[in-house]
Amino acid sequence: MKFGVYANPNKDKDGKLYELVVQSIESNGAIAEKFADGKRYDFVVTIGGDGTILHVARQCALIGAPILGINKGTVGFLTEIEISETDKAIKNILENDYILERRALIDVGIRDKHYYALNDAVVTRTGGSLTAMEVRINNELVDKFRCDGYIAATPTGSTAYSLSAGGSVISPSTPVIALTPINPHTLRTRPVVVGSSENITLKCVGKAPAELYVDGQGVCALSNGDEVKVTGWFNSALFVRFNSKSFYSRLLDKLNSWSAEG
Repeated sequence: MKFGVYANPNKDKDGKLYELVVQSIESNGAIAEKFADGKRYDFVVTIGGDGTILHVARQCALIGAPILGINKGTVGFLTEIEISETDKAIKNILENDYILERRALIDVGIRDKHYYALNDAVVTRTGGSLTAMEVRINNELVDKFRCDGYIAATPTGSTAYSLSAGGSVISPSTPVIALTPINPHTLRTRPVVVGSSENITLKCVGKAPAELYVDGQGVCALSNGDEVKVTGWFNSALFVRFNSKSFYSRLLDKLNSWSAEG
């Protein structure tokens, strides 16, 4: 069995955590190597936070490799264990003592290029003026307004930026896409939840510049007439879980953590 190991360089600056995980895997009779796009693994281990997982999620979905997230960030939904639990977790995987959780991704198209998001696609203004947006679903006009930006989120992403912007929390097993405006300059515009198979178009219709972000990474600048196409993707990311702790229990832990930080 082969494991790919990816350590966030900002969380593991001296590489010691990476070496610890590799040693744990190899001492249990499996193969470990540094994660690289284009290679096939039976499992992928990440060291960092949820953002680290976002970095490898698309490739893992393409090859069907489940992700084991080791937490070295803030409290997150996607990481599963602490670094001290690594050896036990590897043993459990090799003994088939785990469950898999499936998380959907979305397809984000712009100018004949496609990107894949585990959390969200965000159109956001880059200057001092509000950006003018036109939102269509299956080519039917839903709304047109000025705003700071617009979010198309997966159920996983519903607890990230979308939640901060006033969007709904959505169970990860629900096949939908959450559409959340960011500070719209109108009282009528509200978040909308649509089926994951529907075709969403986010069009810039004003002169104010904007930018497209996919899972927090800047993709390209947007100008008047540019259209961002969003729909569901046929591949999903798989996550290794070791207990029956529900999404709602994790949500409560996260919300309590935020309250304590405040």
